[in-house]
Amino acid sequence: MDIHEFWAKSDTSNGIITLVMHTEHVRKAAENLIDRLPFSELERTYWREKVVRCAILHDIGKIHKDFQAKLKPDESSEIPIRHEIISLWIIEAFLILDLDEKFAIATHHKGVIDVNSNYGRLAHQIIKENLVRHISVEKELMSQMPLFIKKWNQYFGSDFSIRLPNIELSQIELNPDIQKLLKKKFQNRLLRDNDQRFDLAKMRGLLIASDHIGSARFEEEIPSYKTIALEDFQPRNKDTGDLFEFRHFQKELQDIKNDVILYAPTGSGKTEAALCWVYANQTKNSRLFYLLPYTASINAMVIRLQYIFGKEIVTALHSKTLDFFFEQLEKEESNHVENAVLARSMKSLSRELFYPVKVATPHQVLKSALMGKGWEMSLFDYQNACFIIDEFHTYDALMTGLILATIKWLKREFNAKIFFMSATIPQFLLDIIVERIFDGDNAVLHEPDPNFESDRNILDKKRHRIFCEKGKNLKFSFQKIKKILDGGKSVLIIVNNVKTSQDLFNNIDFEGPKCLLHSGFNKRDRNRIEESITADDRAKRPQLLVATQAVEVSLDIDYDVAFIENAPIDALIQRFGRVNRAGKKGIAPIYLFEEIIGNTPFYDKLTLKKTWEEMVRLEGEDLSESDLVKACNNVYKDGYSENQLRDFKKGFDFPTINNFRQELIAGHWRDWIEDAIENNNSKIDVLCENLKDEFDLFCKEKNFIRANQLLVSVYSYETKAQKDKKRNIRIAYDLDYDENSGYKKKEESIETLIL
Repeated sequence: MDIHEFWAKSDTSNGIITLVMHTEHVRKAAENLIDRLPFSELERTYWREKVVRCAILHDIGKIHKDFQAKLKPDESSEIPIRHEIISLWIIEAFLILDLDEKFAIATHHKGVIDVNSNYGRLAHQIIKENLVRHISVEKELMSQMPLFIKKWNQYFGSDFSIRLPNIELSQIELNPDIQKLLKKKFQNRLLRDNDQRFDLAKMRGLLIASDHIGSARFEEEIPSYKTIALEDFQPRNKDTGDLFEFRHFQKELQDIKNDVILYAPTGSGKTEAALCWVYANQTKNSRLFYLLPYTASINAMVIRLQYIFGKEIVTALHSKTLDFFFEQLEKEESNHVENAVLARSMKSLSRELFYPVKVATPHQVLKSALMGKGWEMSLFDYQNACFIIDEFHTYDALMTGLILATIKWLKREFNAKIFFMSATIPQFLLDIIVERIFDGDNAVLHEPDPNFESDRNILDKKRHRIFCEKGKNLKFSFQKIKKILDGGKSVLIIVNNVKTSQDLFNNIDFEGPKCLLHSGFNKRDRNRIEESITADDRAKRPQLLVATQAVEVSLDIDYDVAFIENAPIDALIQRFGRVNRAGKKGIAPIYLFEEIIGNTPFYDKLTLKKTWEEMVRLEGEDLSESDLVKACNNVYKDGYSENQLRDFKKGFDFPTINNFRQELIAGHWRDWIEDAIENNNSKIDVLCENLKDEFDLFCKEKNFIRANQLLVSVYSYETKAQKDKKRNIRIAYDLDYDENSGYKKKEESIETLIL
């Protein structure tokens, strides 16, 4: 018997991958991964032995002739085969292995059996009648298994003890207990000890990660966490390269080895402050998670952290990660096909135990707490990790409750350390966090200290003066806007809905460099626009920017004058932060309009009313950040409304998170997570009809990522989009798309009515 004759994969870019080759890749991935995870030496030894055993045996079932037939085009198999169940049978028949290791091997591709769902899960017949048939037709090969295992041992340097069955091979069945473990319905009845099921999940997560890394051939490229020094992120003079002194509040954080809530103004150096805290709390191989609410701010932060930690260490983790990686690669190499393959590998690895620093939305961590697909791999990623939660004020009451419940889960289960930071957390929300997460311990609160000059400078800095346009909307200011632009100043206009932004952009009489930014652009144009308005060479940025709330997302922009529709106070503070950002332009005027053009059902009317009253009270004054914070606290002095409080409690008391160990079932996930949490805005991706030819051209060139970047997200009620089976997308025949203004409803014609 030649162990090298068996295949593991047949359709790779590197040709045939034999079972020996693949097993070696996965074993090496397992060993290197263990060395780069946050284990004590005792834990490292324990998990290395277990995952290496699993790696060596996980695919041994692929020697079955029915599986080999699947890999060879001139052969075929008669019945479905799951090689991992054959691996389990071989182990049960000839070897002795720990229960968690057998479970990990049996489920490293498919989840446990669930009568309510077959997708991605094992099927009952696979471990019953199909297994019996497979063993019956492979009696000869199975009878040679002791010899095969002996040769396998010799090649891999393993020492599995071989036992010879005392009954006919075809009569050997899987252990009844193993069969119960592989069924969602019975697992927690068999293993009532929560910690035992937790160990099953850990073992499964390690093997899956090792298998994926080895299959992608990144086993020798698993990065280690880089321990950062202060000079790695200390601000420098761009002209001379000289280091600036850290501010007092930043220096304090360099010695705090505990959880923190930082309350500091926009432009005060919050990111550097967070990194000062990371510097104090980092441990060998521990992970860093930087959580932000929006894709644009995540992508910008990834690039920033890559300069500090290294490009190979930092990844993005959000719904558009593939596009981000592809765009990064396209800037370095023009081979679209190779870039697409590598981008997909990087996207896959971003979800796994690979990158030590991840910039993500809170949804990605929340999915783990709610046991969404792949949650087992996070059980090692989160251990002793540092979490920075930025822009925390942006979430609605339900999401806030879910996130806070998840923070408690991270602290309870993984000894994680937490750093909240924002310029605009209302006092009532601050009180909730201190009480519910930190048991009322106000020692976690930190802010700049006015007794120190470096801090006082940022607290006292006056940057804005508000002019309230009572009873007016932005259309009354076209002439004033044009006059300011003609005078050479840059102007930022922010409104509350897409249609208004498009109408204003098209009607303002200005021929200079201008740009429109809102959520109605496709991915390709959104990337182009964001690069334009954040260009390193500020002279190349548009002089006029018309935007919706999309501009609130931590984009590094800095305008001279702003014209803004009324919005909730926390949103206004974010918008004000895009004007005179560094406070070096004296006092910047902001014109605020009481009348909002179009509908804004997503904003609470009472909050809008209270915000306007606060703005009128501050009209004509030179404002500092602390003035705006006081206004924010006044608007939200009563805290959540009755409905909001109900939503918050629903999230904070969510049973799956609060009873995590009791409810967990290893190898099982909840399919509703992404739909319920991430896609509850009912948006769909469509291709506007006038982009069909361009889409087809990209597909013809096999540049499928570029093709999909032409799709735009719209609310389902905005279009009568139809499914196109040939292209496997929805086409909106009633929407037009323009690269400078985004999608727009077509005027109805006979043709569109017929369609």
